[in-house]
Amino acid sequence: MAVVITLQGVVPADVAVGLSPLAELMACLHSVAEPEHHLDVRPWLEHVSNALSPESKSLLAVYAPLWNRRRCRLLLPLEPPLGRTLDQELDRIEALSTDEFVTVVAPGVHGGFFDTRDLLTDEGVRAAYVQSSERRSFSRGELARRLLQAPEEMRAGLLELLRRCAAEFFDAEWARVRHRLESECARVRSRIQALPLPEALASLSPNAVVGRNPPAVVFDKLQSLRADPRGRRCLLVPSAHARPHLIVKDDPPYPVVVHFPVEAASGTERASLAQVRLRLAILSEPARLELCRHLVNEPITTSDLAARTGMTAPQVSRHLGRLREVGLLTSRRDGRLVYHRLDTDRLMRLGVDVLTSVIQ
Repeated sequence: MAVVITLQGVVPADVAVGLSPLAELMACLHSVAEPEHHLDVRPWLEHVSNALSPESKSLLAVYAPLWNRRRCRLLLPLEPPLGRTLDQELDRIEALSTDEFVTVVAPGVHGGFFDTRDLLTDEGVRAAYVQSSERRSFSRGELARRLLQAPEEMRAGLLELLRRCAAEFFDAEWARVRHRLESECARVRSRIQALPLPEALASLSPNAVVGRNPPAVVFDKLQSLRADPRGRRCLLVPSAHARPHLIVKDDPPYPVVVHFPVEAASGTERASLAQVRLRLAILSEPARLELCRHLVNEPITTSDLAARTGMTAPQVSRHLGRLREVGLLTSRRDGRLVYHRLDTDRLMRLGVDVLTSVIQ
């Protein structure tokens, strides 16, 4: 399965890159709702949990379907220009007609795949929508019923919650990450001007490839989607909190949106799916794993490893070469001797990389 954005007839002017504090707030709320997907931000999640009031925590449980599995299109930019303030984006939600609010929110409430085109006019479709949402979860069923019976009450409650979250933790977090996101926007804009468009968009993810006929970018995801931004534009929105998820939303008549993660502030390497597979394969070989047990404790030479394990020096060298190829070995020269050691930080990161590859 894959998400494909076809780019036949699309030019750089059709692609906008910019910030959306509302999209970043949704990414934050997703990580709060599903902390097991975001192991590398556990301290931050604990901070947010302590900052939230009991009332906000209660409301977050009610509205969680909007940012759990299938992110709600309402909480991503509905139109250019990008770079609006959070208040301006919330005002845009408030300005939607009731029918448009229901239409754009309904897929996110359901969280799966349900044809909502006749939701506003067909009582049978409305009943089936609520029933299908209930089958997915009790909270989705309750929110679906509320959306259809009291949409304005639901909208008011959602806006109240988002403003609560802004005051309690997000305003401070947005001030902290905004500069990094602005820098990422500048880098992506430069790539769009310097590279063919498919290559520029493929740079947003280590698991993306370029399609040639027709021109396209293909993201490796547990989702099948083919999006064509012609006539609607494509909005690229960076996020500091979306990792490991790259989200592509295609909901006509709105623009196609790519909400993509940026590197951690520490510059931690993002391992591609191919790298994760290769590292696991390298470690699965028994002799190589035995070497790792010695390499993890102290710097050690090839000859010492051979003496400890009973392998020949050429055998040890070949195994060390494979570990070095996948970035799991560091070596330093001291005079005539070369000392090797396992890169324990990268090895510990492998567990997170595996999880990231599974859920992105």
